[in-house]
Parts: sequence; C-alpha cells; structure tokens
Amino acid sequence: MKAYISVKKKKRMIVCMLFFSLASMTTVPASATTISIDNVFMKPGEDAVTPIMINNVSNLGVADINLTFDPSVVHVLSATSSDFDFFHAVIDNSTGVVRMGGIDYGDGLNGDIKLAEITLKAVGNHGEATTLGAKINELKEAGAIETSIPATEDNATAFINIPPVAIAIPMHSYNIVGNIYVCKAVFNGSNSYDPDGDAITNYSWDFGDGYSDEGRMTEHIYSTYNYNGTGYEPFNLSLTVTDSGGLTNTTITQINVFIAGDANGDGVVDIFDGVMVGLEWGEKCVDSTWTAAQSDKADLNNDCVIDIFDGVIVGANWEEVAW
Repeated sequence: MKAYISVKKKKRMIVCMLFFSLASMTTVPASATTISIDNVFMKPGEDAVTPIMINNVSNLGVADINLTFDPSVVHVLSATSSDFDFFHAVIDNSTGVVRMGGIDYGDGLNGDIKLAEITLKAVGNHGEATTLGAKINELKEAGAIETSIPATEDNATAFINIPPVAIAIPMHSYNIVGNIYVCKAVFNGSNSYDPDGDAITNYSWDFGDGYSDEGRMTEHIYSTYNYNGTGYEPFNLSLTVTDSGGLTNTTITQINVFIAGDANGDGVVDIFDGVMVGLEWGEKCVDSTWTAAQSDKADLNNDCVIDIFDGVIVGANWEEVAW
C-alpha cells in the first residue's frame, strides 16, 4: 500500500512538473525581430531615401512585406539596394502600396538586414504627412522546412516639412556655483531657425542638473557641481525647439560649473586662481559673450568684466576644495 501511494505521488509530481514546464514555455517573450522604417522629412517636390530594415533576425530565408502610404502625399519612385540575393518590388502609386519580396540563396541571413532602400517623392503640400506602414505577408527561416519568424512592425512617418535647427549659445561656458556668490549662467537660443520658414513656437531648456525652463533666452544659477576626484564633469545643457508643424530638434552643449573662486578649474582655490584673475584684469566680453576661455574662467560672477569683485570671490573662498 505504501509503495502504491509512493508511485502515485511520483506520477503526480511528474505531471505537475510537465504542467509547469509547459506553462513556463508559454510565457517566453515574443521574438525581438522588428520591421523598422526611418522617418522622412522633405520639402514639396523633393526626393528622400529611407531604409526598410529587418532587425535582430536569425536564419532569414524569405521575406514578403507590403509598404503602405498615402499617395496624395508621397509617391515611391524606387525600391533598391537589398541585402537579399534576389529582390523584387511592385510599386503601385495609385493605391499607395509597394509589395517587396526577398530570397536568400545561402544559409540564411542574420542580424540587421536591409530589405530595401525606398526613394520617396513629396507630391503633397507643405505640412502634410503620411504614415509609412509595414505589413508582413511572409517572414520565414531558410531551409527545407520554412518556419515562420514572428516579428513586429515599427512604422514611420513621411513629413512634407523640415525640422527646425536648435542652436544654443551659452554666454558663459564656465561658471561657479552661484547660490552664494551670485553667478547667473545665461543661454541664448535666438539663433535657432527653421529651414523651410516655419515659425519656432517653443524653446525648451534642460540645464542638466534637474532644472528646466522655456523661452528664447533664459538664465540659470547652478547650485551644485560635478567633481569626480580628478576633475570637474560638465553638465549637459539641452535646447529643444519646436516649429509650427510640431517638428522638434534638440542640441546639447556642455556647461562647466566650478566651486566659487576656482578660476582655473583645478578643484582648489589658491594663488593660481588669483593670478588668472590678475592676468585678465580689466577684460570685457563683447555682446555679453566671452570668446576666450581664460577670460570666461576669470569672470567668476559672470558680469562680463574682470575686476575687484572677481578677486573678492577668490579671496573669500581661499583654500576651499572641490572634494
């Protein structure tokens, strides 16, 4: 009787182990293979090229994929430059569909595979846009048994609009921690522009220290600094501009912040900082901007002139260190 019960328990354990094994198999994440297309930006009447990629794939033998678009906005002129041994595309600009097929004659393609480069022409008006949508008809492994490859589509947009260009000008690239000895870092984004004449509707600043602001020009007082033991690490200042069509562009500029009185950026306030202020004595910046790094460093309070007030900051913080 005991032996019978033991056998039943073992059978139950085997069944349970099999059940949990099958259950765990069903929770395995789906394939990371992705059909991806890059966004396209054009002016009316212009051409542009975007690749259609099959990313992170293994043993790819056959691909059959449709690209859909709004033919009142763009036309497809060609589909070429495929990584497949054989590639063929049928373009129908009346319905807005391109059907593309590729075959590998070898042992299968692996990694990031280019299905084709698509040349588009903007036939619509400025400000119009269309989705560039991929639809998988067939994606199979190489070999005698054509096993389907699961994949997702990462679509894109074709814009008849050019993004703006963000330009951030720091009036002072070298600053000190300014919450005690006031040192305002001033930033100017007014040189930003839009290539096709759209208005720039928003200027968004990120100062890199957890604070942000908006406006064509802005100022910020840094209350902290980054010292890694051997030197200062700059903050990444970013400016993102948005045009009237909703397109954006971001630029990143590095901004240095030292402890108060550290004119030469070596992490300690001493005679060398006093000497730097002395060497630059009386210098003034032009149009509120320093062009010489040494003068920028010596202007400790960012008032655009190197004078007694900068010397006072050195003296008041004598022998302070950044570590």
